[in-house]
Amino acid sequence: MFVTLPVQIVEPIQPKTTLFIVACYLSLIFGFVTINLKKKEKEVYNQVELISILYKIIIITALSFLVRFIDLFFVREMTLSNSYALNRSLVGSGFEFVQIPFKIASVLKALYFFPIVIVISLNLQNKRLKILSFALLFLPLVEALLLGSRKPFFDIAIILVFSTLVFTKIKLTKKKIILTLFGAISLFIVTNLLLFKREAKEGKNIYNEILSARYNDLLKPSKNIELYILSDSTSDLNKRTALTFLHLGQYITHGFFEFNHIVKGKPIPLTYGSYTFSPFGRLFNKGNINTSPREYVYITTFGALFLDFGWLTPLFMFVFGGFQKIVFLNAKNNFIWLPLVIYIIIINVFLLMFNYLRGAGIYPFVAFTIILLLLKNNLIKVNEESISS
Repeated sequence: MFVTLPVQIVEPIQPKTTLFIVACYLSLIFGFVTINLKKKEKEVYNQVELISILYKIIIITALSFLVRFIDLFFVREMTLSNSYALNRSLVGSGFEFVQIPFKIASVLKALYFFPIVIVISLNLQNKRLKILSFALLFLPLVEALLLGSRKPFFDIAIILVFSTLVFTKIKLTKKKIILTLFGAISLFIVTNLLLFKREAKEGKNIYNEILSARYNDLLKPSKNIELYILSDSTSDLNKRTALTFLHLGQYITHGFFEFNHIVKGKPIPLTYGSYTFSPFGRLFNKGNINTSPREYVYITTFGALFLDFGWLTPLFMFVFGGFQKIVFLNAKNNFIWLPLVIYIIIINVFLLMFNYLRGAGIYPFVAFTIILLLLKNNLIKVNEESISS
């Protein structure tokens, strides 16, 4: 995609940036191949037990979303009629002790993709379970519409695509091709609508606003594309389409150049995990530490870890690689680990684009740990009489 983008690179890629990335990837791989566990006996669940556990997870997650929506709509008084800027200021209010139930709900709702991944991976044919799993998968879009965020739309598409690629044998049919094209076009339209609504300001030229946004600083649109978009002779439809494609390309690729800018710049005091794993800091009312000189722009996973650990990041990646191996090995023995496999694959694929570890990105790991502990201690019990497979 980057090769075809009509953009100019403002700052050349630093050798230090390349060295850092290579060291991190090698450490991740080395950590993965180094760790080995004793072979465990496979945990076997019959169909009734498996479906019962999935329903329990769906109920827990759905209740977490209910608590989250009560927090957003009634406690913070967010509405769909508010501007995105107002809703974002409301959702960013500080932590108070009374908000603990809402914070717990925010963590547990990160399980929203677990049921559908398990349904796809095990090819479960329970129709009611499929419908509920898909419904749960799309619940994050409510908050996305409140905040004008496009990422949840991408996340859902990515989860479905990766789960299908990893766990199923794909046979191309006309129906599947049409559905894929429909999904891609729908995603493009949603991106367009959210982008233009979010950037719309009274009395401002929306095209100028988007072309002068911060992500253009290091990945500057070419003069030709700027002239085309700003020209009075270009139809509004063509302007919107060209600008959306340009923005989408920048959205996906500019984080790498933001990271390169940080490596190139002056040394920054390390935050030792407080930047990437900020939710733990907020839990103790430490606030959200942001030492990035570029503030609120994507800087890739490597960029965030560089702010936290600097050149010690390869050591973190080694540990993270070992952790991934543990997840993959456990997934062979217990279906409950399968969603983490997909999540880790997504993290790895997008290391140079987005940061799925930062902030709420760690919630799936925390929520999974809670569910695993509940299962291990028989606090999530199987009720065979209530489930019809």
